Amino acid sequence: MLSLIADASQVEAAYGLDARKSLLFSAIRLDSYPLVAPLIAQTDNHQYLLVRQQEQGNALSAGVPKDQIRFYAPWVTIDPRVVADTPVSASLTSLVQELADGAAVSLASDVVYSHYRTLSGSVELIVADQVPTPVTAYELDLEEVLARFAAWRETGVRTARRLIENVEHLSGLAEEFTADQDSRFSALKTLVGDRSLDALLLAAPPNFTEATGFTQPDGAVGLWLAGSDKLIVLAPEGTSGVPGAAVGQFPSIGAALRDLASGVRTGVEEEWISVGLARELEREGAELVPVSADLGHWRDIRDHEDLAFQVVAARASVFAIEEALAWAEEGLDARRSFTELDINAVYLKKIAEFRTVNEIPFDIEPYFTNLHSSNRMLFPGPPVDYPINDETTCIQLDAGVRIVFDGVTVATSDMARSLPRTAAAKEAYNFFFDVVREGIIGQLKPGVVCEDVHEGTLRYLAPHLDRMVQIGMLGTDVDFNTEYRKRNVGHLMGKQESFANELRPGYKHVLEVGSYGAAEIPWRYENAAIGTEDLWYIGGDRTYIVSKR
Repeated sequence: MLSLIADASQVEAAYGLDARKSLLFSAIRLDSYPLVAPLIAQTDNHQYLLVRQQEQGNALSAGVPKDQIRFYAPWVTIDPRVVADTPVSASLTSLVQELADGAAVSLASDVVYSHYRTLSGSVELIVADQVPTPVTAYELDLEEVLARFAAWRETGVRTARRLIENVEHLSGLAEEFTADQDSRFSALKTLVGDRSLDALLLAAPPNFTEATGFTQPDGAVGLWLAGSDKLIVLAPEGTSGVPGAAVGQFPSIGAALRDLASGVRTGVEEEWISVGLARELEREGAELVPVSADLGHWRDIRDHEDLAFQVVAARASVFAIEEALAWAEEGLDARRSFTELDINAVYLKKIAEFRTVNEIPFDIEPYFTNLHSSNRMLFPGPPVDYPINDETTCIQLDAGVRIVFDGVTVATSDMARSLPRTAAAKEAYNFFFDVVREGIIGQLKPGVVCEDVHEGTLRYLAPHLDRMVQIGMLGTDVDFNTEYRKRNVGHLMGKQESFANELRPGYKHVLEVGSYGAAEIPWRYENAAIGTEDLWYIGGDRTYIVSKR
């Protein structure tokens, strides 16, 4: 029998791989980490680590032997040579089917519910139940939650106004800052109504903190009750520091939901909760409705209410990233010896310097960091102890920060710069700034559809592809448009990189005044992994490039 295990501590013990530090997308996806984290697959004779191919370079750089890894979900690349020697399954389902070889598959209770839904019907599943955890229910005062966010926002508005006061290209942006506009609960009510839900469980950290306004205790979940419009926190017995009034004790989260909800239709984050919790809810009579994307959208469309924080995050990022790469360039020119980790140390130092020099009265923390030399790999990934020297052809630094109040993330950033070292890479990099700022951001205005932006970007690129071929930055062995339609050219934000609203084929969201996000052209070919990405905001009279210095 094939067994699938998700426990991160077992992954680290078996492979020396900390998924949150060694892998990139596990760090980026704050609301869906369990969906993209590696799994251990055990058979009677073999054990493998199942890894999405986008993390191939990271898994190998972390020292996991290639013969112990099975990859799935092919990575999109315009340079097919990068993945030519690596077998990869089309999906997790097809890989599990192959490994199971017709036998039943055992799922540990901590495997994410989305995997269970995907695998159901394709293989016979034997699912372990989780041990119920007694919880205490606390009802939060919604007005107190709103007041907490409003106080934070007042600080954010004052800070951001001071920060961009003399930034000419952001003139007028400060007029769009607000501290008293807050639609979090009205938008949550709309979501619940649109999906005909009786209750909504909030377990993923960005959703929990966005609703409650306080740091999520271990094992705690939020519960929005339709009809009564009450917000409940269910915390394991003995948890301290939970605000609100205690309104009951229950033998499990499932039992609490059964007693507190007015009906059975329950929204759950299928990309976060475990199959063990899902089965517990179902045993208590809940009818589960997947809403991970809905909640991502709920965060995305309200980003303008936190615009001041977003601006601080963007300004911190552009300073720290560009200063770190300038340090690296100076070091290379002086023939100094250093590593990717040294550049990362400078990047972190510059984040702290930005906060100190600008007297930022709240925390700025790293969100994710994609920093690597192209001659180590073209795959995206966190920095490692790899030398930077005359052999370095390009350095990519694609990273984001979090703005944090009392442990609550109120904004994030996501932008990229590169340090190309060859003539071809330098020419391409300069062109990609035009693509991002004119070809992508130049399209962004109220009424534009996300997927149409992607198509417009391909049209912008088309006349220049021959030049990319001429300088050795693109081959003719792939259909460029077909491959690039498999990935986005940007996304909204929403307290993390958005996977609910992307500038990508198939995404129908209509941009409007207040839309906020990132535009990017990742270009990994030959000996250069180039990242060019800027943050933008659609204002009342124009669209701003917030991460331009």
